[in-house]
Amino acid sequence: MSLSTNLPAVYIRTRIPKTYQRQPIISRLISRYDLTINIAAALLGNYDRNYGWFDLELQGSPENVESGLVYLQALNIEIFRLTLKNLLEPRMKKSQPAILDRVNVSIEQMDTVTEDEPENDSTQEAGQTTLTKVQVCIPDRYRAQPVISRLVSRYKLTTNITSALLSADAEDDGWFDLELWGRRKQILLGLRYLEQLGLQTWL
Repeated sequence: MSLSTNLPAVYIRTRIPKTYQRQPIISRLISRYDLTINIAAALLGNYDRNYGWFDLELQGSPENVESGLVYLQALNIEIFRLTLKNLLEPRMKKSQPAILDRVNVSIEQMDTVTEDEPENDSTQEAGQTTLTKVQVCIPDRYRAQPVISRLVSRYKLTTNITSALLSADAEDDGWFDLELWGRRKQILLGLRYLEQLGLQTWL
């Protein structure tokens, strides 16, 4: 299922500096501001040691989308391109003109677990919270689906992207190294979700 067109969407190209690459910035946008985020393109890790690049589609209520953009601005994360749906544009012009002044903005019309699994070296226990590291390949047929976003919204996992390679070419698969923080049952359910989608994962 693709993202709903019932809510305003914002398309951004953002550059995340190295100082924030160990923090779950995208995960916080989802959990704190109730946003659905689809990653359209990404480059993070050894490909560029100083910055990470993401093309993101943010979808949610106008208030939440605006709050998410303000959060990025407060972290001094650069937004290079911002495409607003027409329902959000007047609000942003009125309440957050500084954001619009700093980026290239264009406007679009609004479209009317039950078994335990064995321990492995990628899992560390920290009290009741577990960290699991997983590499996942997201094939091109899932490009329009917010797969990583659902790990946060459905399974309440704090998800940090430590490495990413997803070109803008619709025929290419995406590769992501993820850190999943949560209770063990949540992590097992999240991994099962990826398995049910038929995605290749490596722990």
